[in-house]
Amino acid sequence: MIHVLFGGDELSVSEAGSVMKELAGPEELRDLNVTILAGPEASFDGLSAACATAPFMAERRLVLVKGLLGMFEPQPGRRQPRRSSRQRLGEWEALADYLPGIPDTTELVFMDGLLNRSNPLLALITPLAKLKTFPLPTGPGLARWTQDRADGRGARIDPAAARALADNIGPNPRAIDNELEKLSLFRYGTTIRKEDVAEMVADVSEANIFAAVDAVIEGRPGEAIRMVRRLMDSGRTLPSLLAMLARQVRLLLLAKDLRAQGVPGPQMGSRLSLSGYPLRKTLEQEKRFTHERLVDIHGELVNLDLSSKTLPIDERVAFETLIAGMAGSARTSRRS
Repeated sequence: MIHVLFGGDELSVSEAGSVMKELAGPEELRDLNVTILAGPEASFDGLSAACATAPFMAERRLVLVKGLLGMFEPQPGRRQPRRSSRQRLGEWEALADYLPGIPDTTELVFMDGLLNRSNPLLALITPLAKLKTFPLPTGPGLARWTQDRADGRGARIDPAAARALADNIGPNPRAIDNELEKLSLFRYGTTIRKEDVAEMVADVSEANIFAAVDAVIEGRPGEAIRMVRRLMDSGRTLPSLLAMLARQVRLLLLAKDLRAQGVPGPQMGSRLSLSGYPLRKTLEQEKRFTHERLVDIHGELVNLDLSSKTLPIDERVAFETLIAGMAGSARTSRRS
């Protein structure tokens, strides 16, 4: 069986993959029956060899391929050249003939983040696979997701507290889940209240910066401005926000340069001085920006920083105008 797990809710994608790993035979034999391939380092020969390997003292073996589909995502703002499927996919074009014949004892699972239906590798795999999407919860849906997540942990949370936690962190399920874990321990056996969120939730500006950058990339000016307002309402000043956004843009530029140089994924983390969620999020965002667009955004941030220091401007209005302009520009370029 072939599966594709993808979507903006990378926490749920990761957990779905973990569940499949737990089902891959006895725990003591799991390492022998589970193969994990990272997209940038994967090859067709390596994937086919992993799929052809017979399970050891188990009924099935599992092959997880992480991040391969995302490598074929169209770059926003860049006109895609007219090329055949074979030219675009390279060696992976052979999957069309190979996948129907994988052994019945193999579960092949492709895991990725947000994907477009125009992704050529996704289009090739779709007729042969079972797809499951995990959309990123936003707006009122994020508060419901928070409530459901608490219920799944066996914790009780007041609806007002769930809304406060969702509003404070924004569309970042992993960060929300981390805070829920702390809150559930703090309020063990009782109900998590809105006051507990205000007292216990640490500074989540880093998570909101990722959410703001996401909104800019995806051309959602309203969501981007809401993220900025949350950051300012939490006490962040314009200079600190500019510094945080500029730092993320510089990391994206560096990540793009490292990818162009062919630096392997595991080494990119040490070169960027990032690990865990910040690294995964930065590499995911990098694929959705052109180099030219990153340079333009960095220039706009520098100009606003200079204006804020030399001109009598309303910082909040100026910053929100800049964010709206960047997000609107991203939306326009994606349509072109």
